[in-house]
Amino acid sequence: MSIERLTEIFENQRAAFLAEGTADADTRIGRIDRLQAMILDHSEAICAAVDTDFGNRPASLTMIADVVSGLAEMDYLRKNLARWMRPHRPVRAARLAGVTMEVRAVPRGVVGIIGPWNFPLQLLIQPAAAALAAGNRVLLRPSSSTPNLAALLASIAEDYFDPTELAVITSDIASGAEFGALPFDHLFFTGSTDTGRKIQAAAAANLTPVTLELGGKNPAVVARSTGLERAAGRIGAARMVNSGQTCLSPDLAFVPIESVERFVETVLSVWRKDYPRIVGNDQYVSIIDQAAYERITALIDDAAAKGATVRTAAPADEALPDAERRLIAPTIVTGVTPEMDIYTEEVFGPVLAVFGYRDVDEVIDRLNDAPSPLSAYWYGRGDAQFERFFDRTRSGSVNRNDFGLVNAMHHLPFGGVGESGMGAYHGKHGFDTFSHQRAVASNPSPFSLAKAIATPHPKAMVSGVARYAESQRKKVAKRLRGGR
Repeated sequence: MSIERLTEIFENQRAAFLAEGTADADTRIGRIDRLQAMILDHSEAICAAVDTDFGNRPASLTMIADVVSGLAEMDYLRKNLARWMRPHRPVRAARLAGVTMEVRAVPRGVVGIIGPWNFPLQLLIQPAAAALAAGNRVLLRPSSSTPNLAALLASIAEDYFDPTELAVITSDIASGAEFGALPFDHLFFTGSTDTGRKIQAAAAANLTPVTLELGGKNPAVVARSTGLERAAGRIGAARMVNSGQTCLSPDLAFVPIESVERFVETVLSVWRKDYPRIVGNDQYVSIIDQAAYERITALIDDAAAKGATVRTAAPADEALPDAERRLIAPTIVTGVTPEMDIYTEEVFGPVLAVFGYRDVDEVIDRLNDAPSPLSAYWYGRGDAQFERFFDRTRSGSVNRNDFGLVNAMHHLPFGGVGESGMGAYHGKHGFDTFSHQRAVASNPSPFSLAKAIATPHPKAMVSGVARYAESQRKKVAKRLRGGR
């Protein structure tokens, strides 16, 4: 019955979309307003649900990273929506010949959005806002790892939206695989690279276009042109956002070889100051579940068994890691080699691997031997060395001297490349992702393109086309010889 219910909700959204036609700006803005109201009216309940799902997650973190983080972008969507919806007329001069052409951004239809568990509201609601701004109907599938939040969203959504506008699908209605198999007009997924592959494969059966926001082993490079202590403090803080359970978190730090020890000690000192207690500390985020806890601790144990040096910022009187509470102390691993699992596997926890380098080309070569990450971090000046790093590496984005700047700026496209994802969103880029650029052209003139192409062709036309082709050949040959 659950699959039948899922299909019914989907088909009702499709029917409502077709019956409505292209929604006007006021209708879309009203839906964005209701989305904002839904999360703001229930912010306390949202924070409590996420805390329960994690085992311990501060309400302040959920308010900052999940509830409040997308509000400015929604306001930006509201403010610019009418302008973005206007038809674009690329060649106005063509109207002199009677030909008109324009491009209209029209909604795709029914959009499916599959959210992750690490920022379970933000990474569900922000793409939903963009999809609504583009005029679509939306089905949301929260992560099964955050069942309390999912149940809450399913309950409150009904008070703000007709289910033909927006509906929340929980795991008791359909699995993620069943959800992804629907013939959506666009499917948006945030999560792991392995799951992203499965999502894309399922979507391919329906030729559904997908946007994949994935992850990877994000590098942070400390240049010799920067203050080491400042960089260490910021990288250490970035690694501990949500206890490292963040797709943008730096997994790897590359430090001038002569400064590795000072960098490590500085990061550990910052962590010890920020987390004098871990057990019983309501500001320390738990690992999401037992499977994740065991995977992270296995990565640490594997590295240690194969010769790496493992240092933690665990308080002296606390027994960590703590399996019962799913707590792992902030950890630095040095001496990492390719034989260790942590060398290639994304940690998604409070563990930072630190490498020394003599020349930035060593870092470039190391990164180019691995899949492209979601983001790269550069701590230092925007000088020739940075430009060399930027030009010769590949990542979804580059942040200089701080964590997650690109993600926080709704004027910029946010997305991955290669194994870290495809497509982008935020602001106008999100509106474009969930819109179809539909072209319209009109020819009221006596000249007919169909008549010109269809046979039989007059001899004068054939010889004229041949002369034109020969003149173009000569021009190209001259350019290739170095002429203008």
